Amino acid sequence: NQSFLGIKIEGVVQHYDWGIKGGGSNGVVAQMALAEEDPSKPFAEIWFGTHPAAPAKVVELTKDVDLANFIRDKCTGNSLDAFFAANPEFLGSKIQSIFGKQLPFLLKCLSVAKPLSIQAHPDKSLAQKLFDEDKKNYKDNNHKPELACAVSEFEGLCGFRPLAEIAANIGSCPELAALLGPEQVDALKAAVAQAGGEESRDGREALRRAFGALMQCSEDRVGASARAMCVRLAAAAQRSPTEDLVLRANEFFPGDVGLFNIYFLNHVKLQPGQAIFLGPNEPHAYLAGDCVEIMATSDNVVRAGFTPKHKDVRVLVDMLTYRSGPADILNGEPVGVGRLYQPAGAEFPEFSLQRIELPQGGEPIDLGVSVGPRVVICIEGRAGISAEAGAAAGVPSDAKREWVIERGPAVLTASGARLLVRAEGAAQSAAGKAAMVFVAGVHGSLES
Repeated sequence: NQSFLGIKIEGVVQHYDWGIKGGGSNGVVAQMALAEEDPSKPFAEIWFGTHPAAPAKVVELTKDVDLANFIRDKCTGNSLDAFFAANPEFLGSKIQSIFGKQLPFLLKCLSVAKPLSIQAHPDKSLAQKLFDEDKKNYKDNNHKPELACAVSEFEGLCGFRPLAEIAANIGSCPELAALLGPEQVDALKAAVAQAGGEESRDGREALRRAFGALMQCSEDRVGASARAMCVRLAAAAQRSPTEDLVLRANEFFPGDVGLFNIYFLNHVKLQPGQAIFLGPNEPHAYLAGDCVEIMATSDNVVRAGFTPKHKDVRVLVDMLTYRSGPADILNGEPVGVGRLYQPAGAEFPEFSLQRIELPQGGEPIDLGVSVGPRVVICIEGRAGISAEAGAAAGVPSDAKREWVIERGPAVLTASGARLLVRAEGAAQSAAGKAAMVFVAGVHGSLES
């Protein structure tokens, strides 16, 4: 049956406080949610996946069904109805054997109006430990490597700056230097001098001690120091970009320890189509803008600043790698008319992401057959999606299914299906682009 090549799914919106307010056309999340205008409601994230906190909905059925339940029942052969019974291999046997009966990745859109928490995501062993000890705050036992691709200009903090830059920042901020104390400041300077600008074990240890000293200061002391710092900066005739960012963040989180974290972390501004990868145990915080994000299926977050939520400072300080250096901005690997983004190597096989600009009147672009399922979203214009039998199990060799999608629901195609995308309608830009789609799938290392 042609229907078993793919299904249309609807994402689930998260209204976190940091999201862009207004609904309507205000931010990619509100656009993808087809939200009515609402000046009071923030639209922060929309999830397309099977995580139990917010599983996507199958919208081509006569009743509302969680995507997670659909896939689980379909893959065990205990179908919800005849629609599911025909294709027990929707995920594919290889994906099931590695990841079980769930999508291995979670695709999201984010619309960020104010800073998210200073955070890191645990590796698998720490995720299991946190889940066993504190299920209230850690909802699953999986790691959460993630990749964010900018839709608009997208701003964030990402990993520790080069050590020499951190030392210089501390030297320019007397309030931060006082919080750390002369022993930590001198040790950091000595590590910089000894390493000659290169990353070293001694440098990582000096950074760990300095950052830990800051994060373990009392809230009262941090707050007083932050207020004094911001008074000084506001009165300054000239400020660095880092100092301007500190004052901007202070408008949202006055007196927060995250203000001092800015001096430690790389400040990045991504242009549309640029991306960053955030591995386990690396500090980061998104600041502003819209992005498409893909990750392993997890919602584990260890927070320590810029948040009213649960903070786990000790765990964060202990878990970080303390690698330092410039942020690695990804431009994607050219693949046909699109760009492919995925973690280097094969350590994180859960996901890859393609960004494809579709020209008006162009021929369908053949994305081939994948060993796993794929999710396609359209964030600009209208796109035609075709799924052909390819190597999909349980369907006739000439089977084909087609959809036309805009902002709103996504298409989930079966493992083994051949996927083709094309533009529908007029160009949206002077360059002739008629549509833009993102395609989420498993990592290329699994395709061999």
